[in-house]
Amino acid sequence: MKITGLIPATVTPFTESGAIDFEELTRHLRQVGSASGLYGIAVNGHAGEILAMNSEERRSVVAHAKSVLPTGLKLIAGIESHDIDDLVVQGLNAKAAGADMLLVLPPFDVRPYRMLAHDPVSVRKVFKRLNDEVALPMIIFQYGESSGVAYTTEALKAVADLPHVVGVKVGATSPTTFAEIMNAVGDQLSILAASDAPALLGMLLHKAHGALIGISVIGTQRWSDLVHEATQGSAQVAQQIHSEFAMPIMDAVFENQLHKTFTSYFAATKEALHQMGHLKSAAARAPLVLPDAKKKAEIAACLAKVGLLPS
Repeated sequence: MKITGLIPATVTPFTESGAIDFEELTRHLRQVGSASGLYGIAVNGHAGEILAMNSEERRSVVAHAKSVLPTGLKLIAGIESHDIDDLVVQGLNAKAAGADMLLVLPPFDVRPYRMLAHDPVSVRKVFKRLNDEVALPMIIFQYGESSGVAYTTEALKAVADLPHVVGVKVGATSPTTFAEIMNAVGDQLSILAASDAPALLGMLLHKAHGALIGISVIGTQRWSDLVHEATQGSAQVAQQIHSEFAMPIMDAVFENQLHKTFTSYFAATKEALHQMGHLKSAAARAPLVLPDAKKKAEIAACLAKVGLLPS
């Protein structure tokens, strides 16, 4: 199974009281899903605030997405837990709700477990259980190097032969790391660029099969065009889209992943969608830090610059 094209990681709209706003979720999914060149849509990732939702809310988002997504788009559901038994349950819940694939967030992302992400035996045990007990295609979420839970290439090699492991979302901070992963397992798995920063172009041009990124819900068609041109079309056109469209948004909304402020990237994404008229509310759940007036103005200036504000 080869994954090509763009997979946008969608947000989860909330009402001002904090409940999931399913009417807005429908509108958001249909807006993002209307772009051409998509492989699928991801829900319940970091952009979807998975860490702030309970199991029933996660399941309900998957089921709702399945009911409204355009035919032909794969539904990829994020799952997350530090308890491996519960991780399996999360996978089974997503499968029962209609997910076509899973995006597996690192189960080792707590201090006592972090070194286990570097151990091929431990990593294989987790993914072998998901492979055997959930039996749904899986994309491994590879965090950036500074996270402490970035899988080693040896760990990725240890799971690449499992039938249901089909791809890696490479959230690396440099094209060099991306290239190392591509060279290690790219002949077995789909390697997806996952940078919301300027390094994205270098990753895409290094034989990326596709991309799975949260920033792409802001003007989805242009991000899809970028991925297509970089992986299957003209590098020159891709560079132009990247420079004139992608980089301003990366800077204003995701701060080039440099954490210049405490503002949540995902709350900033919701603010951008709100300013574009795509969301009624930019509400996000605690403990995410919402954009202040200065950040909102920066986002508005960026959206105007790239032509995404309503006229």
